[in-house]
Amino acid sequence: MKDNEKDFEIDPRFLMAVERSTTALLGLSISLIVLGFVVEKFELFLHLLTYELKDKPINNLFKNIEFYKYLGMFIIGIGIATAFYSYYYYIKWVENLKNRTIETDKKIYLYLSVVVALIGLIMLLSMLSL
Repeated sequence: MKDNEKDFEIDPRFLMAVERSTTALLGLSISLIVLGFVVEKFELFLHLLTYELKDKPINNLFKNIEFYKYLGMFIIGIGIATAFYSYYYYIKWVENLKNRTIETDKKIYLYLSVVVALIGLIMLLSMLSL
């Protein structure tokens, strides 16, 4: 064993960078959970609006109110999955630092970007259909 390989300690700067990245992923998961809650409660708002306007001709516009309930639950599920992934991400990077390797997971950023873009597109289309 070489002298530089025994008693290897992780550089605190690298560990703090991993912690910042993990915290950013946790922040994203919290944001997705809150967004899902707001979207799901929008369904309640539309129910109340429909009740208030039940004898008005505008009532036919709110046919697909249940859609927001399921969209909100889907977004909350994505947020929960992101929170679990952030723990996996942290553990994986600490192991990479201990082993002095770099194994990036670029796919998660692609998946998160596509999911967030799809959620935005679905919400835009649903607002246009109201």
